[in-house]
Amino acid sequence: MPAVDALRPGDPERLGPYRLSGRLGEGGQGVVYLGEADPGAVGGNAGYVAVKLLRAGLGHDPEARARFMRELDTAKRVAEFCTAAILDADLAGDRPYIVSEYVDGPSLHHVVVHGGPRTGGALQRLAVGTATALVAIHRAGVVHRDFKPHNVLLGSDGPRVIDFGIARALDGATITSSGAIGTPAYMAPEQLRGERAGPPADMFAWASTMVFASCGRPAFGDDTMTAVITRILQGEVELGALSGPLRELAARCLARDPALRPSAAEVLPALLGEAPVHSGAVLAHAGARAEAPAAFGGMAGGAGSFGDASAGSTLPAPPHASGPPGGGSAPPQPAPQRRSTTAIAVAAAVVAVAAAVVVSVIALRGGDDPGRAAPPAATSAPPSPPRTSPSRSPSRRPTSPKAKPPKEVGIPAAYAGTWKGKVRQNDGKMLSVTLVLPKGKRAGRVSYPGERCSGTESYVGRAGGTLTLRELITKGTERCVRSGTVTLTPSGRRLMFSYTGRSKTRTWTVVGPLSRS
Repeated sequence: MPAVDALRPGDPERLGPYRLSGRLGEGGQGVVYLGEADPGAVGGNAGYVAVKLLRAGLGHDPEARARFMRELDTAKRVAEFCTAAILDADLAGDRPYIVSEYVDGPSLHHVVVHGGPRTGGALQRLAVGTATALVAIHRAGVVHRDFKPHNVLLGSDGPRVIDFGIARALDGATITSSGAIGTPAYMAPEQLRGERAGPPADMFAWASTMVFASCGRPAFGDDTMTAVITRILQGEVELGALSGPLRELAARCLARDPALRPSAAEVLPALLGEAPVHSGAVLAHAGARAEAPAAFGGMAGGAGSFGDASAGSTLPAPPHASGPPGGGSAPPQPAPQRRSTTAIAVAAAVVAVAAAVVVSVIALRGGDDPGRAAPPAATSAPPSPPRTSPSRSPSRRPTSPKAKPPKEVGIPAAYAGTWKGKVRQNDGKMLSVTLVLPKGKRAGRVSYPGERCSGTESYVGRAGGTLTLRELITKGTERCVRSGTVTLTPSGRRLMFSYTGRSKTRTWTVVGPLSRS
């Protein structure tokens, strides 16, 4: 019998025809158990399986159950050679569960954290195996939406991708389409903005996972949620220890614009040497560093065919507590290229992407543009003052420097107004939030209508494009964490909301996009 954690008080000993013998892991979607099928179950195949008991409240919503089952039926059509096949599901009653093939092997996250980065042939096999899995998943009409090292299991027969289709099914069944699904450190910009994600989002996550496998951290770090989100939306990408074709493919997959990312069907033959890797690949971020900086810090993980318990970077905290109240080196140089139309096209693409990066940050017009109020770092150094020859030295004395503009003492005009949206708490719960931020004032208002909590948002300061506020809940404190820190980062025409606060027993985080009302 595989080594697993013991069942805890309150855990079921049986779900349908499956006897549960231990815990494989726990995450935002539910708890994963090691099960053993009764004879005749799962198409007559008895043996070990992974049973995920979902947290989603599907039992009393017939339409949601039907939609969920349609998504799972689609996921079952995925080829099984490099995935953990979905075998069964039962959404009746108050304990919906999904059954998948059990893969006896640790997660990629666990292996890298405890055994070190993958190198050489091991890294190449990982890249080819996971790209093959994504080809199969996408051909079946499924978008994974939560691809990450925790969802790649290293079985004796090679890497297996798990949990595909589950996030998409839960999206349609339990939350609004504006909510972001996934693990933030591996989420594409469009996911962070609350947009519906397609296969390009999986390729973004695949590339970040390959970076993690090569150096022990994802391409945008895994420290604070605000920092990670800012890097994904505006900052530099780290390509870790990747080299050769894999490095170039990862760089292309990490483009901010999903239209610029290659598909899994294009990546796979390039990895196998059957198709050219377009040298001079587009980097849609500020730059790609050849060497990764000091580690941001990792999280240990376990194994199981639905992924291990840890969920990667924790989402920023919300004020609502459903529990107790209260520098690298310069970018790598591409290989020399012949003067051809291909090189011209690549150069044009680089210019277009660079422009898109700037536009994505300053897309709000006029004084209502948080990005314009705090533009990103300049892409080039400011021009040097003109030199004057000794014979032409000016006779007048140098003028004194201009006085610095007064320091901001209130909410900048670009952030002023009413902002609303759906945000996700780190226990998986979706919250509605409304911010009312008056121009130039030291404080605004915040409310969480679903939790009947409200309070103040006090201006702390602004650094770069991120505004920091101090939140204090004054009404509904028995249901919400009383105080915390909120940051607002421009993302196109939206603001990315990020909250962190702590009750007596745990830290709460919340993240999600807000739109001007």
